[in-house]
Amino acid sequence: MTSPMPNPAKATMAGLLSRPGFRAFWLANLVSNLGTSAFVLAITWLTVKQHGAAGIASLALAYGLPQMLLQLVGGTMSDRFDRRHLFALTQSGLLLMAVLILIASLRGLVPLWLLALVNGVNGVLSAFDTPARTALVTDLVEPEEVTLAQQLYSLTASATNIFGPALGGVLLSLGPTARSHEELAFAFDVFSFVPLLIAIPWLPRSSCPSAPKEPFRTSLQAGLRYVRERANLRTLLLVLGLVMVLGMPFQGLLPVFVQRHLGGETGHGFYAALMSAVGLGSFVGSVLGMDLVGRWRAGLLLAGASAGLGLSVLLLSASNVVQWASLSAFLAGAFSTLAISVDNALLQAGSERDMQGRVNAISNLTKGLQSISLAAAGYTIHMLAGSDRFGSGYKLVQVCLALGLLAGVVALWPRLRRFELR
Repeated sequence: MTSPMPNPAKATMAGLLSRPGFRAFWLANLVSNLGTSAFVLAITWLTVKQHGAAGIASLALAYGLPQMLLQLVGGTMSDRFDRRHLFALTQSGLLLMAVLILIASLRGLVPLWLLALVNGVNGVLSAFDTPARTALVTDLVEPEEVTLAQQLYSLTASATNIFGPALGGVLLSLGPTARSHEELAFAFDVFSFVPLLIAIPWLPRSSCPSAPKEPFRTSLQAGLRYVRERANLRTLLLVLGLVMVLGMPFQGLLPVFVQRHLGGETGHGFYAALMSAVGLGSFVGSVLGMDLVGRWRAGLLLAGASAGLGLSVLLLSASNVVQWASLSAFLAGAFSTLAISVDNALLQAGSERDMQGRVNAISNLTKGLQSISLAAAGYTIHMLAGSDRFGSGYKLVQVCLALGLLAGVVALWPRLRRFELR
C-alpha cells in the first residue's frame, strides 16, 4: 500500500533556514558545490584540449561504470548504517582525490589514465556519498518539510553552478601566460571541502538501526520490491531516466561544442560562460520548481520540463553564434533542473524514511546511465570527426539525443497526464 505523500504547502523556506542544523549543512554544501563546479570545469577543459571528444568519453565512462555497479549498494548502506559516518568517509576520500589531481597538475603530469582514474574513484565514492547526503537532508527536517527541503538543497547546487564555472573560468585565466591554469581551480576545490568537514560532527545520527537483523541482500531486494510495487515511483524513475540519458549529455558535450567554435587555449573563457549560462538556468529552474511543485499537476510539470529540455538542446545544436548558444544553454539548464529537482523531490516525499536511501540510489542509477550515454556520444563524435559527410559529428549526435528525448516524453504522456501528487 502506497503511503500518502506529506503536504508540501505546510513547509516554508524561512522555517527550514531557521533550523541551525539544516542551515549549517545547506551553507557548507553551498561552498562545497562551488568547488566541485570549478573542479568539473577544469578537469573537462584540461581533458578536451589534450584528448578531444574521446577524452571526454573516457572520463564519462570511468565515472559512469562505478555509478551503475555500486549505486544500489551505496543506497542500501545509507539505510542500514549511520549516514553521518558514511558521509564523513566519502567526503574524506573525495578530498584525497582532489589533492592528488592538484599535485599532479602542479607537476605538469596529467595523462589521460590519471584523469580517468580520479574520475573513476570519484564515481565509486559518489555512489555512497549521494544517497547518504540526500537522506541526511531528510533527517534534518520534519516529514511535511521534505519536499521543500530537497528543492532548497537542489537550489544550492543550481546557485553554485552559476558562479562556480565563472569562478573556474577566472581561475583558469590567471597566470603569466595565456594558457589555462587548471591547478588554481583544483586548489580551490581542495579548500572547498573544509566547511562541510567541519559541519559533519553536528549532523544528526541516522535514525536507521546500526545493526539491522535482516541480511544485506534482503535489504537491497526490499528496496527494489518497494519501487516495483508503486506505480507513481516507477513513472518518476522513467521520466528521470529519459532526462538523464537523452537530455543531460548536452552539458558534458559543451567543451566539444566550444572546440567547434573557438579552439585553442582561449576557449576556456567561452566554455566557462556557457557553463555559467547553464547554471543560471538551473537556478531559475530550481526556483520555479519550488513554486510550482505544489500548485501544478506534477505529471504536466514533468512532461513540460522534459519536452522543453529536448527543444532547448535542439536549439543549442543549431546555434552558430555565442548569443544563441548562451540562450540555448540557459534554457536547457532551466528545463533540466526543473525536471530533475521536481522528480527527485517527489521521489523522496513519496518514499518512507527507512527506504529513502535505497530509492535515492535507484534513482541515481540514471547518473551512471547518463555517463555511459555521454561516453557513447563522445566516442561516436570522435569516430565521425574524420568524415567529411558529418563534419565534426557533434551536431548529428546531439540532435539524435534530443529527438529521442522528445519521443520518450510523447510515449510517457498517457502516464504523466494521469499522474497526481497524493
